Amino acid sequence: MRWAVLCMAVMGWATQAAAASCPCTNVFVGEARPFIAEGIARDAATDCFFVASVATRRIVTIHDGRQRDFAHLPDDYSPLGIALSGGTLWVTAAVVAQGSGHDGPSALIALDQRDGQVRQVYPVTDARRHILNDLTFAPDGTVYASDAMDGSLYRLGPGDRALTRLGWRALLKSAQGMAVSADGISLLVADYSIGLVKFDLASATFAPLQIPDGINVRGMDGLARLPDGSFLASQNGLSKPRILRLSLSPDWSQLLSLEVIAADDFAVADPSLVMADPSGAYVVGVSQWASFGQNGQTPTRALHPWQIVKLTLNAAR
Repeated sequence: MRWAVLCMAVMGWATQAAAASCPCTNVFVGEARPFIAEGIARDAATDCFFVASVATRRIVTIHDGRQRDFAHLPDDYSPLGIALSGGTLWVTAAVVAQGSGHDGPSALIALDQRDGQVRQVYPVTDARRHILNDLTFAPDGTVYASDAMDGSLYRLGPGDRALTRLGWRALLKSAQGMAVSADGISLLVADYSIGLVKFDLASATFAPLQIPDGINVRGMDGLARLPDGSFLASQNGLSKPRILRLSLSPDWSQLLSLEVIAADDFAVADPSLVMADPSGAYVVGVSQWASFGQNGQTPTRALHPWQIVKLTLNAAR
């Protein structure tokens, strides 16, 4: 999600490793019509992909190379992050100019995975502007959602009827992708303006990760844990977007290494969110966000087909 308080498109940052291409294969290439692909999820049982479309305010499925409508969101909401859990497709959603022509509220929405029907809407209820943009799950089924507009984090535990805001937003500015530790006590958060932050769920305290000199972790959007314990991240806050693989210390207090998986390739020229499961690592490589301005439904730049790619990753080092 590109709502952030810091623009780094003209800043030149050092990298630890660089790739001049994308080691990837196409999963699906959409049409060159307004779509804005954001979140992506996959049903392992059927190899069916779900893709969130901001511009058309719907979620589509991709199976056997064919696109079908799955769900249209209510009340002018556009879907952003999406993820499957226990027969439910969870959606972070917001009313945004690129989807409805105006700004409005934000919510976490639960859809039935079978037919796309709305099970429940959990709105953010205070009067400030909010954009819930990504989500992740704890081992006990708790859903955590991040707010790209004001940096807040929210939780919805099993059986909860409303979202609960976690701690204070003094440190985070534009919270994006997240991951929960295996023991369920920590959140790793990619903040667009700050970088990588560890959130202790018991004490509701934040701590930025220790980052080696010369390594830039700002401008990160999507974040997903890989089966080997490392992390996949999209970084679109640079003049040349890239896809990263991150290795952290066991306690998530410091970044040990950053590897550029893909860059300087049209397949990942405009990335949004990422996902990973035992079948592989996937990224919305061309989302169409770069074709739209902040305040309208009409593209302001050339519109390219949206695209999902599967990454080929080397064995962990």
